[in-house]
Parts: sequence; C-alpha cells; structure tokens
Amino acid sequence: MTNFREEHDSLGNVKVPSDALYGAQTLRALENYQISHRTAHPWLIRAYLRVKAAAATANNQCGVLDKENTKLIRNAIDELLSIPTQNWPSIFPVDPYQAGAGTSQNMNINEVVANVANRLAGKPLGTYAPIHPNDHVNRSQSTNDSFPTAMRLAILEASGPLVDAFQHISDSFKKKTKEWKKIPKSARTHLQDAVPMTLGQEFGAYAVTTEKCAQWIRSGRDALRELGIGGSAAGTGLTVPKGYTKAIVSELEKLTGEKLTSAHNLCEAMQSQSPVTYYSAMLRIAAIEMTRICNDLRLLASGPMTGLAEILLPAVQPGSSIMPGKVNPSILEMANQTFYSVLGYDQTIASCGLAGQLELNVMMPMMAYSMLEATQVATNTLTTLKERCIDGLQPNEPRLRRYFESTPQVATALSPKLGYEKTAELVKEALKKEKSVIDLVRDKNLIDEKELSLLLDPGTLTGVTD
Repeated sequence: MTNFREEHDSLGNVKVPSDALYGAQTLRALENYQISHRTAHPWLIRAYLRVKAAAATANNQCGVLDKENTKLIRNAIDELLSIPTQNWPSIFPVDPYQAGAGTSQNMNINEVVANVANRLAGKPLGTYAPIHPNDHVNRSQSTNDSFPTAMRLAILEASGPLVDAFQHISDSFKKKTKEWKKIPKSARTHLQDAVPMTLGQEFGAYAVTTEKCAQWIRSGRDALRELGIGGSAAGTGLTVPKGYTKAIVSELEKLTGEKLTSAHNLCEAMQSQSPVTYYSAMLRIAAIEMTRICNDLRLLASGPMTGLAEILLPAVQPGSSIMPGKVNPSILEMANQTFYSVLGYDQTIASCGLAGQLELNVMMPMMAYSMLEATQVATNTLTTLKERCIDGLQPNEPRLRRYFESTPQVATALSPKLGYEKTAELVKEALKKEKSVIDLVRDKNLIDEKELSLLLDPGTLTGVTD
C-alpha cells in the first residue's frame, strides 16, 4: 500500500506518494493529463536540468541566490543527471500532451530539483526548505523563457548525431560512386528509357543530395542557438536581475559545449518559435529527398525477374508468409515509413508555430516532443539504412549492360550526325522491328564503323573518363 505525504499549492492540498521526488503541481499534471502514457524525451529533461543549473549560477553571480543554495541546487542537478535515463520516467512523469507552454514540465523539474537539494541538506521530501521550487530553482525565470530555451538546447543535442548520420550515408554513396564509376546503364526520364549514363553517376547524385541534407540540418541547428532566456514571462525581463541574461547564456555554453547567443529582441523570442519551425523545415526537406532516394532504390531493385533488377539489395528477412523464397526491400520500406512520419511531425510543428498568440506560443510542449521524436527516428533510420542496405548494395552488371546496349535513346548520340528527324525515324523503326538502333545504322550504312565506334564509346556517351 502506497504511503502519502500532504503538500499544497495555490489550489489547495494534495496527497503525493511519500517517496516521490516530485510535488503537488506534478501530481495535478498526472491527474489531468493521462493522454499518451509517455513522458518527455531525455534530451528535454537533460536540457531543462542544465537550464536550472545555469540559472542557479547566474543568479549567484547577480547576487540574488546565496552560495550555499546555489551549491545545493547544482549538486542536486548533478545527482539527477547521473541517474540512468531509463529511470527518469518515474521522476519526471509528466505526459508530453499537457497544458500549454510547458508549465507542468517546468514545475516538475523545479519540484524534483528542490526535493533532491533539500534531501542533500538533510531535510525530508516535501519540506521545500532551504530550497523552494519557485523561489530558488525557478528564480529569475518563467516557463515562457525557460521551456523554449530547454527545447532548443534539447534539439541541438539530439540533432548533432543526425548531421553525422547524413554525412555517413553520403560517404557510403560516395564509395559506391567510385566503385561503380564505369558501369554503364540506361538513364530514365518520365520512367522511360533515356540517354546512357553510369551507375556511378546515378549514385554520385545521391551522395550530393545526402551531403546537402547534412548541410540543411546544420543550418537548422544554427537557428536554434538564439535563446530567449532572460525574457521572463513576456520578454520584458520582469524579475530578472541585471547581468543575468549574459551570465546564464555563458554558463549554458559551458554546460552544453554549444555556441549560443541571446536573442536580440526578447519579446520576439517569446512570441515566435521560428527557430524550431526553421529546423523542422530543414528536416522536412531532407525527409523529402530521402523518400525520393529510397523510392528510386526500390525501383532499381525491383524484380528479380519482372522488374528493373539493376541493383541487388542485401537480404535481411524473408519477404512473404506464403511465397517461399521471396525477398522484399524491407529496410527501404521501413525508411519510407519513417520519413513519412517525419513529414507528419513537421506538419504538427507548422500548425503549432502558427498557433502562437500575442506574447507567447503556448504549443511548445508538442513542438518539443514532435521535433525530438522526428529527429530521433530519422537518425536511427539513416544509421540502419546505411548499415543494412546501402553498404551492401551490389550492381547487377549483366542486366545493366543489356539495358545500356538496347536502349533506343542511345541514338541521341547520333543525332548531331544524322539529324533529329532521321534519328527519330530510326528509333521508331527499331522499336517496331525490335532491333537495336545501332544495328539499323549498320544495316543502312549510315555511319562508317570507325566513327560509329567513337560516337558509341561509353566514355563519350556518359562523359566519364579516367
């Protein structure tokens, strides 16, 4: 049977489990918001704890928090950060679907830090002396400036590995580009046969795209470096001591290892969450491009007998419960689903971004949850995609060469010599007779063999040279 301790807030008394590190306002959030039965991402909790640690130091430097209380708060946060994150849901149990602005999340952090600090001081849980959640842990802050700061710091931490994941997958494509530099194939436009190219050229384009994806995420991360901390409730800095904003930003730089700046206009930083929507937009573009590439790879691997079958995918699992021996592009299908999900999260972020009203955007809890979730699944997907699909791709060279040699559009190389209309007639005739254009040219003696060989040299056709 659970034992309880009695606590109170501005609404009255509540009973909190006696061993809980949280307090009254967290309990009310647990009663009010049993929505997803999930909790905030560890990145957000860690970032919020760092905000509280930096605030304590800044408040001490500004003379509004004494040395002993500052030490208690910092030690309590160090203890919490040392706890394995898998144990955090019982300590920070607030549902991400909660009241606007994140007040419940902020107060959960404040209460837990205060209780741990007081326990370090030899006081029982729930006494809130010498450290009080509002008066000390939340000193010089509001949810309105601390939550968006924590959110941006959390996304910064989460997105670093995402940049690396895009770079790694780009490197994998670059390796294929080099290995397959001279493997000829037929290009396709409008899903129809087009001019000759090489498999290396096709994958070289994928390498460039994924490199761009990494650059887009870096750009989004840079937008997150501007913080509105110190703006207090509406950006006016009410209750914030002189020098606090500069001090807390400096301390956060030390704690996170990231380059950070204070927003030029703190009122604007309260009203707008454009740094988060900008980051989301960059991730959205990357998700669109990755979806396109995965779709291409599924097409190129289609078959094995009745599709394109130009590349061979690593087999990772049986493909059917009824068709023996069937192998599907399972990793690519997973990646497609993931990036569709990322696009959905971006729509959520966009809707939340435009829902800001007057001096505050209250939709921040869902912005934080959605963006951290999107970042996490995108990162894990890219790692899996690289290791279990891209790295193991193999070219089906016989099929590629057959397409290269049989495509009617190889005739494009002949049009400067024969003229567009004559070449078009040859293409139609070749298709009708099911013969290659090259054979028709030879049959009709339209170009002498030496010149024809030069025109049809794979290097000439594709622009690939040593």
